[in-house]
Amino acid sequence: MRRSWPLIVLMLALVGCVPQVVRPQPPAIELLEFRLLRLDPFAGSADFDLRLKLTNPNTVTLPILDSTLTAELAGAGFAMTLGALDLPAGGSRETLARLRVPVVEGARSLGVLLSGQPTRLRVSGEVRVSVGSVAVPLGPLTFVDRTVQVSLNFQLPTLRLVDLRLEGGSLRIGLEVSNPNLIGFSLEGPVRVLIGGSRVAEVSLDMRLPPGARERSDAAVRLSGFPGLGSVQVQVDLKARVPGIWERDVRQVLEGVLR
Repeated sequence: MRRSWPLIVLMLALVGCVPQVVRPQPPAIELLEFRLLRLDPFAGSADFDLRLKLTNPNTVTLPILDSTLTAELAGAGFAMTLGALDLPAGGSRETLARLRVPVVEGARSLGVLLSGQPTRLRVSGEVRVSVGSVAVPLGPLTFVDRTVQVSLNFQLPTLRLVDLRLEGGSLRIGLEVSNPNLIGFSLEGPVRVLIGGSRVAEVSLDMRLPPGARERSDAAVRLSGFPGLGSVQVQVDLKARVPGIWERDVRQVLEGVLR
């Protein structure tokens, strides 16, 4: 036992020489902007940009590593990545973080946001920082807790009659539809053709319109009346819809020439 004492003393001395990792103070994070980039129900997700201001309360540079945080919107949580950046001692930097919300899992949250209602956003978790060669987690903490709001500024899709002609006993109708919005949707409902004020044909439209897309729909339908003389009108009574999330009426009257 006496022989082991020098070894024990030596080990304790070596342990005392190992530098201890000093845990820095976590950065303060301020949300400067919350913006909808794109909602594509056919791709299955909505993307948001969060412009953040990070402030370093420490007297040394704070190297932040890639960190996965949780963004909670209307009670549902989604993973969000905070990218790596160096915060100067006592200074601040701005950065963008991308939040992707799955359409199915985030249907309720997206519905609240697209309605224009103020929504509670909480960003929490651990921020990873580099201290020497060691990755140190700071947290878990709540870094952001405030209300956000999305201004959709929805514009009606542009409908253009590109084809209207008789083929035997059928009427061929061609519509070109452009979606100028950040959100995609299905466009569904009846399209009616009137000649001289009398309805002569009706077709059901069902189109998928991703954000910023231009699509064409062609249909042939049997006439329900004799196409007499008079002005030709195409009435559309549609709904732009993201099922379970959002809906708008789309009603227009197009003038055409029967060929």
